[in-house]
Amino acid sequence: MDMNVGAAEVEATAPDSRPLLRAPVVAAYWFTQFALWLALLTPIVITLALRISEIAGPAQKASALGTILGLGAAGAMIAAPIWGAISDRTTSRFGRRKPWVIVGALLLLTGLLVMATATSTLALGVGWMICQVGSNAGQTALNAVMSDIVPDRQRGMISALLGASTTIAIVAGVSMSQFTLGNPYTAFLMPWTLVPLAVIGFVILVPDSPATRAAVSAARPAADNLPARSRRNLRDYPDFSWAFLSRFLVSMAGAASLTYQAYYLTDHLHIPHASVASYMAMSTLVMGVLTLIVSLAGGWLSDRVSRRKPFVIAAAVVMASGLVGTAMATTFAQFVVFAGITSIGQGLYMAVDLALCVAVLPDRRDAARDIAILQIANTLPQSLVPVLAPFALAIGASQGDNYGALFGLAGALALVGSAAILPIRRSR
Repeated sequence: MDMNVGAAEVEATAPDSRPLLRAPVVAAYWFTQFALWLALLTPIVITLALRISEIAGPAQKASALGTILGLGAAGAMIAAPIWGAISDRTTSRFGRRKPWVIVGALLLLTGLLVMATATSTLALGVGWMICQVGSNAGQTALNAVMSDIVPDRQRGMISALLGASTTIAIVAGVSMSQFTLGNPYTAFLMPWTLVPLAVIGFVILVPDSPATRAAVSAARPAADNLPARSRRNLRDYPDFSWAFLSRFLVSMAGAASLTYQAYYLTDHLHIPHASVASYMAMSTLVMGVLTLIVSLAGGWLSDRVSRRKPFVIAAAVVMASGLVGTAMATTFAQFVVFAGITSIGQGLYMAVDLALCVAVLPDRRDAARDIAILQIANTLPQSLVPVLAPFALAIGASQGDNYGALFGLAGALALVGSAAILPIRRSR
């Protein structure tokens, strides 16, 4: 038997007899994910973009936003696999995951404090990097919980719930921003205020166990070279590679839409700067409701039919349709319609994405580290999109505001991402 795939194949075919998680455990798990996303995504969607516009000025805002987001994403890519390896080998009596959720929450607060006091783009960039490094400590540990305690027959629904937490966090953050943008302290720090309550609930209710010292000793050599581990996963486990590529391309499409939405409204639809928060509150509410409904329905149906790939493919096609429609929108009403279509696709994708990723893990004993490698497919686009977007925005536009080209390209990436899921064999 090939030792590279033997353990993974046995786990993939063995029946999962673990009991279903009780509702309080699921609720605590979901609420922690939601709270951390609320604190992190609110700056990405609106707060950071508007603050950069104030500090850097209209002419430099796009490039400054790209630099800062790229800096943060670079920190996240380096930090995520390291946090994962540390979490997998934590022998604390409090468990492998809980200590790093706490550390991540505290680092996230530190980064937000730096950003709230920043008066330069450099300070904003430093604060954002701290936020990303801290967030990845918590998110890497939280994502590994899916492999640790969630039985296969419940993964679709819980993957859907966790995926929907992202969009619900965006809706909540934008709605909150209508009342907090006047002060940088409230704008950056208010979204974090739910984190302590969420972490307390997670620590009390969610099962966790420490890594055994024998397992740590046996696995330590593999953790010494994380870049080599990443290359080995992508080389020796083709299903893992295809899942990485699909997630990367779909995340590129989503990052283009999310990162430049505020500027799309002001520069393309000519919505006044002072009204952006209220307009985004309306659009994200529509997007959030649709994402939540579709995600939950898709997760439930995916568990019922024990299939993931058809949902991912359909999701990417719908998402691409919405992004291409957004590229052609000329009014806010049209934007909301096509943003809603994009959200339906995103909701369906979120319903099964994490469940599919867990299914292709090379070794569940290293779940946090390997999921962190897949998490790079989410964070790397945050670096690449700001670098590549100006080229798309400059197509036929002397002012660099061709948002039609940007969103059209995002739609094409989503379609290619859907095709990348087809060769996967360990998930139907």
